[in-house]
Amino acid sequence: MTPDPKAPWRSRFAALHPKAYLGIHGVGGIVLIALLLWAFGYIADEIPEKGVLVTLDTGITSWLQTHGTETGEAIFSYVSWLGAPVLTAVLVTALIVCARRRDWTRASTIALCGGGAALLNIALKALFHRGRPEYATEFITHTSWSFPSGHAMDSLAGYGIITFFLLEARRLSRPRRTIIIVATSLLVAIIGYSRVYLGVHYFSDVIAGFLAGGVWLFVCVEGYRFAVRRLPHASTAG
Repeated sequence: MTPDPKAPWRSRFAALHPKAYLGIHGVGGIVLIALLLWAFGYIADEIPEKGVLVTLDTGITSWLQTHGTETGEAIFSYVSWLGAPVLTAVLVTALIVCARRRDWTRASTIALCGGGAALLNIALKALFHRGRPEYATEFITHTSWSFPSGHAMDSLAGYGIITFFLLEARRLSRPRRTIIIVATSLLVAIIGYSRVYLGVHYFSDVIAGFLAGGVWLFVCVEGYRFAVRRLPHASTAG
């Protein structure tokens, strides 16, 4: 038996031992989600205590503000746009492409992943009520909470789901897949760093945003895989 060409995420092991694959995959997913949620909860619990984590946050922010330059601020202001308006444009474009192909399964997954991450971030900010660094007023004119970082969370979920669908392409070689994964990882990381550099988020805000975004991305990817397994004709685009 060979892996199903319609499901490029399936390995040869999955084709030969489907039950074992599903079991390992399920357990691995549960462990991953548990670790991400634990790490997020740890950060959230440490912030009110004003312990080592808060001291680290303050130290990193102060150091970057002291050693930062106007050129750096200009560069990272543009980088920061990649995590908001540019990301929105990418997601909308992907939705239009999927809609033109009548690929409603992928379209709904992209909409749910991108829109859901934004709504979840708003809810988490309202729940934790962490104020922004004192330097944030230079770049943010409206009042909003800091934890977790919306740019970090949205970019990981949004660019992550686009990357997942790009990796589904059967004609992509392994080197190209590696390049896409590395490029996306660097893009998301630099977007998160830009928020700390600009002083609009603490370091822990960004890490928590990545953790929450990772959980939501995993949920959306698994939801898509479940839909395709249950409805084999739900996604027919190449």
